[in-house]
Amino acid sequence: MEYACYETGDKQRVMNRTLTLLSALIAGFAALIWTGTGETSDPVLAEREIPADIASHCAVSVTGELEACHQPEFTRRWVAKTGKGDLFMVTNELCQDSGCRAWLVEKSENGISTLLAFDKTFRLRETEGGYPVIETYSDISIKQGAYSRFEWNGAAYARTANRLVYRVDGTECGTREQCNASARAALKLQQVDRAVKILENVNGVSWI
Repeated sequence: MEYACYETGDKQRVMNRTLTLLSALIAGFAALIWTGTGETSDPVLAEREIPADIASHCAVSVTGELEACHQPEFTRRWVAKTGKGDLFMVTNELCQDSGCRAWLVEKSENGISTLLAFDKTFRLRETEGGYPVIETYSDISIKQGAYSRFEWNGAAYARTANRLVYRVDGTECGTREQCNASARAALKLQQVDRAVKILENVNGVSWI
């Protein structure tokens, strides 16, 4: 089961709004799991339980400069049950720009801790152990973006994949190899201007 999904092209990424759009689905799934296992109450992460490293979070601009802090409005949603406790996704709903973060938090008898902080544009893939695979997307520039994949290794989350992609006129064409293939296909169709634009954006050359 996927908790969220995304699309690319013309910046039409529904991932950026998946937590809002799928909140009812996630809540329903959580209720189903807990009812099925005989639990009588829903898992909750109270606002006062949000880890300090999240509660004190300030936005960081694309240049790495610390921006003015604002009063956050955190949303906490239950994600899964693990052998230790429960996982919650925490987001600041007041943050809507690129560079916004999301946090995966685990609440157990031993306390509450942040397992991973990542870009708010993401999707989760369910696993048997309860710790979901996390796939994220982040903008690097107007021409580049990156997809990352994080997996639980038994002790912590680790990045297991990273893929750099390119955009031409706001539309993603894929990796360098995929974009070059698109340029060659455009040439076969005699779409020279399109092919040149792809090569300029991806390879930095304006000749064929």
